Amino acid sequence: MTHASMLHADRSRSCLHGMATRLATLCLTFAPVAPVLAADTAAPLVFEPYAYQTQAHGTIAAEAAYLDVPRRHAAPDGPRMRLRVVRLRATAGDGSAAPVVYLAGGPGGSGIGTARGPRWPVFDRVRRDTDVLLLDQRGAGASEPPPACPHVQQFDDAQPLQRDTALAALRDTAARCVAFWKQAGVDLGAYTTVESAGDIDDLRRALGVPKISLWGMSYGTHLALATVRLHGDRLERVVLMGSEGPDDTLKLPLAADALLAQLGAAAADAGFEDLTGSATRVLAALRQQPGQGRSLLHPGKVVTIGAYDLQLAMAAMLGRRTTQQWLPFALRQAERGDYGPLADIVLLLRGEFGQVGAMSLAMDVASGQSPQRRALAEAQARTSLFGDALNFPFPMLGDGLGLVDLGDAFRAPLRSAVPVLFISGTLDGRTPPANAEALRPGFPNNTWLLVRGASHDNEMWLGQPAIAGTIADFLTGRAVRDAVLDLPPPIFVTDQAAMLRSLPR
Repeated sequence: MTHASMLHADRSRSCLHGMATRLATLCLTFAPVAPVLAADTAAPLVFEPYAYQTQAHGTIAAEAAYLDVPRRHAAPDGPRMRLRVVRLRATAGDGSAAPVVYLAGGPGGSGIGTARGPRWPVFDRVRRDTDVLLLDQRGAGASEPPPACPHVQQFDDAQPLQRDTALAALRDTAARCVAFWKQAGVDLGAYTTVESAGDIDDLRRALGVPKISLWGMSYGTHLALATVRLHGDRLERVVLMGSEGPDDTLKLPLAADALLAQLGAAAADAGFEDLTGSATRVLAALRQQPGQGRSLLHPGKVVTIGAYDLQLAMAAMLGRRTTQQWLPFALRQAERGDYGPLADIVLLLRGEFGQVGAMSLAMDVASGQSPQRRALAEAQARTSLFGDALNFPFPMLGDGLGLVDLGDAFRAPLRSAVPVLFISGTLDGRTPPANAEALRPGFPNNTWLLVRGASHDNEMWLGQPAIAGTIADFLTGRAVRDAVLDLPPPIFVTDQAAMLRSLPR
């Protein structure tokens, strides 16, 4: 599973979601990347009235349906799957803009669930002009998720986590989970980004429209880009928030070092000097002698923390603003010998690492990485302050599991005339702006909105009203231009009481 399941708000598991490294693997089995040709008609969706309940904005009158798709698009007469779709009807507009399909991150996030939370105002703004369809991708949310694996790796909290020992244990757990799913009749090869791209075009055909637009966040952008490659002539426009390109599943470690330095500049104004130096000194101390931290959330619970625990925790905390705001204080206290502020992050990560999800495992292993990307990530890990923690336990975990790999054609550079709006945050620890910069030359009809001070979290959506307006204008065909928006810097936690108040219960 990915770090995204841990500290990232997009995957709707815990408040500390999102840190994530995507899985990857060697090319074990090759699946076709060419689209399966099908008639441009399909059985229409049967929508029924649906009371869409948001967390803070009341109940919205919507419609819901199930989309029937092949489990494998190359075998349209084989087993089927049902995907849940919620439609938010346009409240105004002239009907000229294509319907917009929202694609959540993860993989494994719920498109239906995403709009229920604090991001609802952005969805509400977009649906003024066109229908918005919230899709739970195959295997996620209400779209036939595979059964949970009963095999969970437990770590000894009295011992520091050792990389090689932990990796061996997690590989054994993953292998047992794969065997469990196969015995349960789960077709793990059905969970690939190519199959999901086929689902999106099936949705378009079931809607009876010539084109749709896509709006993705994080992994949702990876899926959107695959759909551009396979079905681009049926797309009107694409919005990519936090771009993950075809070969970006494996993160580059030195991007985390650069972000730590950037965050350190902001933290210095709050009285936290030399954040990178602080991290370096704490790592050196933990390599000499592991420390012990007492949980703030669970009084009496103590965890032994080693150097690799710290690397994993820092990589996780860089993922989103809430945890970025904890990092300088946690490191300062650790320099003073107090590992309590790190204890709950370490405990959370150990629990998340021990759980393996079928859909997220298979999807990310299938997306994989090119040999060049893997070699670059491994080379950077040798000089990065984080080592390979940004991607742990991948790509090694996927090696030898026998899962589908989509191959290098899937990960090749992409070029398309489809209009694309890129939205990037300068403090994004999961999908840095460099990803969008690398993709832009392949999209001559592109616009870029750079949000300075935004992480891989809600401020990329809600930091300024202009963000929602730009998305809505772009999707309805109104003129938008490259722009830079500035957000206030993070408000760093400065004492244990403040950190305790902000920890998820």
